[in-house]
Amino acid sequence: MSDRRVHAVLVDDTEIVRYDRSGKWYVEPRKGKRRGVSVREAARQAGSVGTVYLGLPGGSTFDRIVVKARP
Repeated sequence: MSDRRVHAVLVDDTEIVRYDRSGKWYVEPRKGKRRGVSVREAARQAGSVGTVYLGLPGGSTFDRIVVKARP
């Protein structure tokens, strides 16, 4: 079982992911290098455009920030 969870997919197919074992968030474009981000930055990017998957394990802070930022 993978410890990688996709919490959002942006319109350009970039994925916002969290690795459960390390508890770290990353922005992973289809092409190019992934980069580590804070949970706030991950939520900010996910909330702007794309599909967000709420309610996933390990994402409660992410969910709260995304929902709070929505109009």
